[in-house]
Order: sequence, then structure tokens, then C-alpha cells
Amino acid sequence: MTQQQPSSAHGKLDRRRIARQARQRAARKKRRTRIIVSLIIGTLVLTAIVLGIRALGQGPVAETADRIRITDEGRKHVSEGSNPTYSTNPPASGDHYPVWSRYGVFREPVEPGYWVHNLEHGAIVLLYSCSNNCDTVVAKIEEVYSSLPNGAFGEIKMVATPYVGEFKGRFMLIAWTWQEPFEIFDAARVKKFYSDFVDRGPERAP
Repeated sequence: MTQQQPSSAHGKLDRRRIARQARQRAARKKRRTRIIVSLIIGTLVLTAIVLGIRALGQGPVAETADRIRITDEGRKHVSEGSNPTYSTNPPASGDHYPVWSRYGVFREPVEPGYWVHNLEHGAIVLLYSCSNNCDTVVAKIEEVYSSLPNGAFGEIKMVATPYVGEFKGRFMLIAWTWQEPFEIFDAARVKKFYSDFVDRGPERAP
């Protein structure tokens, strides 16, 4: 018995159906691609707008009697554990380790080789000196730290640490090439300095 062959009409219908399904798949893929591209472009535009608004709010910072501009000592990496030297102590720029400090309030001194790297990333360093009532001092610093806004990378960009060495005042705020010493802890001063300088280092990084 000879097997019955499909008619040419049925064959044409199958080919048309296959072609139509292929066109539909291609159209769906094209729509998905357009949606993805639109989302990416929208995200980039929104990011640019946010960064632009942030930049507009960061005008030039003026030097005052308390806020001092420090000479830039460069930003070369040196071996971790070495002892970088600085023309200005405490430093506000200069050689630093390839690794930076985590952010937070520390009770034990963080070596400058670490936190100078944080300064390069646009972080703020708060140095403090206390011979007594250190728990009270640290509690005040922790309180203001927790109230600071996140930086551009989603975290509070401040390192608060005791400093081994002498400096003017009992506290000193430091940004890249800027210092502001003060004697009595002032939360408003810390917030203002942070607002003026966060994310303004020479390297845009966390």
C-alpha cells in the first residue's frame, strides 16, 4: 500500500504558519530588546541627573580661620605596613597603603596609611584625642556618625579614629587637602564639614 502524501495546499499552510510564528517571535524579541534598552537609558539619564544635581550643590569651598587648605602631597601607593612620612601631620594627602580603612568609629588608632587612602576616595576623617571620659567622647561621635547621610556609593564615608601624635585642638576634621581643628566637640560642625567635602576627593570610589 502506498503512503498518502500531504497535499500541496496543506504544505503551503504549514509553511505560512511557521513563517508567521517566526515573525511573531522576532517581533516579541524586538519589543523586549527595546524595553531593556529603554530601561538602561532611563537609568543612565537618572544617574546623570542625580550626579549633576549633587555637583551643582558642591561649589568651591572657602578657606576660613578654622578651615585650612593644605598642600597636596600626592597620592602614591606604598607597601602596607611601611611607615609613610608626611610634610603635614596629621596628613591630609600623600602616600598611602593600597588598602583603605573600613568606615566607622574606632576606639583604637587607625594608621594614617589606611585612612589617607579613604581621603583620596572623598571620605572624611575625624581625629580625636581624649585622656579621660573617652566613652562619652566616643558616644557623641557615634551619635553624629549615625546621623550622617550616605555618600555616592551608599555608605557613610567617615572614619573617626584616635590619633597617635599631637595636633591642634582635641578634634580635627580632615578631607583631601583640608583640615579643620576644634577644641570642643560640635556635631553641627562635623555635619557641615561632611556635607561640604564628602565625595570630593581626587578619586571617585567607595
